[in-house]
Parts: sequence; C-alpha cells; structure tokens
Amino acid sequence: MKTLSDRDIAFSLLNSLKLQATALTNLVLESTNNALRREAMSVLTRVFDHQKQIFDFLSQKGWYPVEMAKQEDITKAQRDVQTIQNNIQMVSM
Repeated sequence: MKTLSDRDIAFSLLNSLKLQATALTNLVLESTNNALRREAMSVLTRVFDHQKQIFDFLSQKGWYPVEMAKQEDITKAQRDVQTIQNNIQMVSM
C-alpha cells in the first residue's frame, strides 16, 4: 500500500479548497437569502485564508514554484481591477 506524502496531502487540500471556493462563490452569487449569503461569504473568506496557508506551505517547500510577474503585468492587473471597481460603483449608483 502506498502512503501519501506531505506534498500529496497538501496538494489534495489545496485542490479541495479551490473546489470549495468555487462552490461558495456560486452560492453567494445565486443566494437570495441575505443571512445565507452573509454566512457563505464568511465561510468563503476562511476558505481563502486556508488556501493561502496551504499555498504558502507548498511554495516554501519548493513544491509549487511561482514565476515572478513582470511589473507591466502587475500594472495591467491593477488597472483591470480598478476598472471592475469603477464599473461596480457605476452600477451601484
């Protein structure tokens, strides 16, 4: 019988958290009950926090190498986020 390594377990947890985040995001987006929506958002925040912890663990061990983004790509992403925020503000008015 093959035993799971720490790496295998961490990747399994990471993938599980990604699936949970997707399901919770859909629940938040489709929920009409405000109490359920708030609770799902709260759980989603905790899932994001756990995902980051697992990601950091994998990265520190060298099991999840990450390529550093170019400054121009970071700047573009920041502009894209700002555009989304502006669009949300316009819709909210």
